[in-house]
Amino acid sequence: MSATGQIFIEALDLYAYHGHFAEEGRLGQRFSMDLVLDCDLRASSLSDSLADTVDYGEVVGLVTRTFSGKRFKLLEAAARALADSILAEYPAVTKVAVTLRKPAPPIPGRMESVGIKLDFTRER
Repeated sequence: MSATGQIFIEALDLYAYHGHFAEEGRLGQRFSMDLVLDCDLRASSLSDSLADTVDYGEVVGLVTRTFSGKRFKLLEAAARALADSILAEYPAVTKVAVTLRKPAPPIPGRMESVGIKLDFTRER
């Protein structure tokens, strides 16, 4: 029996200094992200052991360090850095979907947010 599935982290809010405009780098802003990690969950579904799965708390820590460790001009580049760090750290993860949102973009008009969604697959 197969037990492949997804681990998800929804609406993780982080403050960072990303963006194309100089004031975004100077003032910073809040970002919201969703992460979906495809992985084989067979071992952990049988063992009930954290050692046999991907630790959500560790992923949040890695994502926070990666997202805050460098200034990105584009959400696309930030999403790639997040996916690269997750795939490098967790061999069990085969695919990462990253959704990044700017809840208060420096764009005229009324909107809840702007953002991107990118999917990254481990190269074999």
